[in-house]
Amino acid sequence: MQSIPLLAEKLGVHVSFPEHVFSTPMRLEEFQTLLKDCGKILESFFEEYKISWRDVYVTSDIGLERMALAQEMQLDEHDTVLDVGCGRGYFTIAAAELSRFVIGVDLMNGLGRHGWWRNFNTSIRELNLVDKVLGVKSDGGRLPFRSGSFSAATTVHAIRNFKDYSSIENAIKEMKRVVLKGGSVILVESLPIARTKAQEAHLQMFRCKVKHTYGELDYLSKDKIEGIFQNVGFKKLEVKELDYNLSAAPPLFCIDPYLPSLPRSKREEAKRAYDRAASMVSKWGEVSPPALLVRATR
Repeated sequence: MQSIPLLAEKLGVHVSFPEHVFSTPMRLEEFQTLLKDCGKILESFFEEYKISWRDVYVTSDIGLERMALAQEMQLDEHDTVLDVGCGRGYFTIAAAELSRFVIGVDLMNGLGRHGWWRNFNTSIRELNLVDKVLGVKSDGGRLPFRSGSFSAATTVHAIRNFKDYSSIENAIKEMKRVVLKGGSVILVESLPIARTKAQEAHLQMFRCKVKHTYGELDYLSKDKIEGIFQNVGFKKLEVKELDYNLSAAPPLFCIDPYLPSLPRSKREEAKRAYDRAASMVSKWGEVSPPALLVRATR
């Protein structure tokens, strides 16, 4: 969705499609209609202009940010990478572009994740990365790999989907175990800070999502993340704050499906919070907040 307006501009083609897809939250029915329209437009791009799925990926904010992160991590053709909490494979793809081989690990058991392994495998196939990528269903806190199996273990925009802080710590501990001596454990996650109105809008929508739905933790502070690494036994950390000014992890969602599961007294509060966040997104757009990159060497 992020790619279509930019690809259309590049090709000099007019498409009936929102210029900024994630600038206005939609009702579920509107979003489903947009998905269908998106598929039709992309099919025409593929057929008439020979646009590839890689073109789509590297044109999107999501793809641009993941590629920039893989380069920031200095992954290279000698690396074997474990991507913990791979989701639909957004970072797995970027890591595979630079490294020798990548294994993506995820349970895919969260709300709304039905069919994500199919999406993951389709993406890898369409991007011709089948020989470089493998998806494995597993708990990040109990990785099914021998110690010292990887040169790098990464988790990118994933720890907020863990059950609790203890689960995050267990995953970091397991990532430490499976990297070889001198290898790196690398975490990237958004910070709960905003430097622009668009980032403030993102945080308001994300906090509404965390409070009134389920399946995500709030963003952790820099001190909290560093503390998790220190608890695992890492004494020296390389820490860097990154701000790409991209919509790299859009938090937009529809509140209506969640309202029936809330106590009646909380439903109006949830609707007001959602409308307030939606108004900010509509006014200022939505951009991911700065992200923290932490690298620890085993």
